Amino acid sequence: MDIESCCYMAFSLMGLFFLALFFIPSRKNQLYPKSYPLIGSLLELIRNRDRIIQWTSEIFDKLSSSTYTLKAPLGRNIIITKDPSNVKHILKTRFNNYHKESRLTEALSDLFGKSILLVDGSEWKSQRQFLRHDFDPKKFHGYISVAEQELSGRLVPFLSNIAAQENAATTDLQNTFSRLTFDLVCRIGFGFDPKYLLPSMPPTPLADTFKTAVKWSMLRYTTLLLIWKAKKFFNTGSEKRLGLMVDEIHKFVGDIIAKKKERLVMTEDLEDKDVFTSILRRAQGEQLGETFLVHTAVNLILGGQDTLCSALTWFFWLISSNPDVEQEIVREIRERDGLNDMVYMHASIYESMRLYPPVPVETKEAAEDDVWPDGTKVKKGTSIIFHIFAMGRSQELWGSDWADFRPERWLERRSSGTSSSDDWDFIVRDAFTYPVFQAGPRICLGKEIAVVMIKMVVATILKRFRVIPAQDNFSPHYDVFITSKMRHGFPVRIIERH
Repeated sequence: MDIESCCYMAFSLMGLFFLALFFIPSRKNQLYPKSYPLIGSLLELIRNRDRIIQWTSEIFDKLSSSTYTLKAPLGRNIIITKDPSNVKHILKTRFNNYHKESRLTEALSDLFGKSILLVDGSEWKSQRQFLRHDFDPKKFHGYISVAEQELSGRLVPFLSNIAAQENAATTDLQNTFSRLTFDLVCRIGFGFDPKYLLPSMPPTPLADTFKTAVKWSMLRYTTLLLIWKAKKFFNTGSEKRLGLMVDEIHKFVGDIIAKKKERLVMTEDLEDKDVFTSILRRAQGEQLGETFLVHTAVNLILGGQDTLCSALTWFFWLISSNPDVEQEIVREIRERDGLNDMVYMHASIYESMRLYPPVPVETKEAAEDDVWPDGTKVKKGTSIIFHIFAMGRSQELWGSDWADFRPERWLERRSSGTSSSDDWDFIVRDAFTYPVFQAGPRICLGKEIAVVMIKMVVATILKRFRVIPAQDNFSPHYDVFITSKMRHGFPVRIIERH
């Protein structure tokens, strides 16, 4: 946040704070987190601003409850839950009553527009139906060759170069995965190759602009509406810079789509193997506006690149801390023929995302008054959050060993009477207990494709390399801006296997 925004916010909050403390008494014997009139739990929010996900998760334990209400400034309530029955109610039973939160959609709308990430109702249903065809796992074989080229032609040489360097050279694995996934999403999504994952570590202007635009769009959500609206109206400060970045991203993507459309008109049998060629081919004759296509492309970058990078980064940190798990995955890679047969790896990926879900919370807004299965009363317009991060760390849902990274909790032995490690079956968990990929009508379209991509990267790396944290007892600093990240990256050493 820039200095101008901080000053605006500081003066606004200072006035509210003194009004609350000196003119209106706080309630006695109130439950944690402490709340004051007008400013609510703002002081606690500020105190925990660098660990907001962990803090809001810990409140469940302090209150011994699966649902609580957080008091926000100006009398606004946010109901937060980790109860699977409530999550099912929100995502399925009363699906039409819970929309994307209006404050969030307004904050992100300049960058992402009215595309599937932010819309509801008939507009969402129409877009999902149209895009479903392009995320069918049966079609993904057409993209496999592109992914294989990126992994064998870039990732392996990149890691080999690090491993061959003397003096225990290190690399930031999170940055490596950020470059890899940006290349993959652009190549598979639009047939455009940024060429970011190279040993020369080239600049990443498009990725940097996109990352900053997402960050500043999200900062709107945590800033008083009046402040960022005024700055946008007068085209000043961070809003001016955000507008320039959004224009740059939209123009870049729009030019790619326009050129692809021209080629498609000239060559009906265009052989490009990417999602947007498929979309444009099917869309011939339909009235799909340029704006819709651009916003869909920007959504694709966010939904693919950020989440894949997050999932891979946390996975490799967890297995580096659990050598027995890594050893079993390596054995499976060497002995199995296909990714579908790598059941233990599959379980390890799901277990990693239980502890570190790429998207740790999901926000909604109630369209009408409602009552949840646990008895919570929800007023029209109330913001609600189902806390995916907290659900993955719930003793009630995962047992007393919830803190352990244990892929076996996703597996069960076949009734063959043997004790072979090959006799595992994967246990499919209820999606409302494990909503990492959402659940109900809005379940992630790219769920199966994402898991295949993660497995391809894991198999490629672990077959040839060991990944070792550069620091002993490395403890990452958890951070989140839509997706979970390591704040200062993940420095590692790469060692060739023999």
